[in-house]
Amino acid sequence: MEGLLLGLGFIGVALAILTPFVKSGTGLTLISLAFYFRFAGLETWLPVILFTAGLLLIVFEIFIPEFGVAGVIGMILLISGLYLTIGDIGQTVRDLSLSVVITSGVVFYLVKNGYSLANVNKLVLQTNLPGTSSTEQERKEKPVINEGLKGTTLTPLRPSGKVVFGDDPTVYDVLSIDGHISRDSDVIVDRVKGTKITVRKNR
Repeated sequence: MEGLLLGLGFIGVALAILTPFVKSGTGLTLISLAFYFRFAGLETWLPVILFTAGLLLIVFEIFIPEFGVAGVIGMILLISGLYLTIGDIGQTVRDLSLSVVITSGVVFYLVKNGYSLANVNKLVLQTNLPGTSSTEQERKEKPVINEGLKGTTLTPLRPSGKVVFGDDPTVYDVLSIDGHISRDSDVIVDRVKGTKITVRKNR
């Protein structure tokens, strides 16, 4: 039961980051984690503080790709918070493993259906020019490219991220079919379907 609640909390984070349902995802996370700590028999606030700090650092790692240290520290704090709550390393690993498996399945489904880190990237990599409306900017960012076109990654593709093609300064949201691709890597368009662009490494 606790592992399922923890998984729902992580799913809420994924929904808030990958989809437009930010409020719903955040609400699901808060409610699920509140019930998780309640059922786990929380005695002090220290585990909650450690867990929350760890989760925020992991989310920060998503906002600032390849920062590295934040993600590692965040995972350590998150696991520490769970362990102090449960007091059993075996159950901690089981709950965390179950929640990771469930969340990974949901994330895979969302990415497969065209969702990406575009929500986050709009906050981190604001490409709107002064005086340009968001509607006009979205119109400019619509893919008008063909398969086989070469480009360069502006952010890591994990598997989604930002790419520019040729001399065109327009920044495009793309999805990698080769998994993680580092920033400043050469890529080539594999397929264009509607507004969804998939790319692969340009070997």
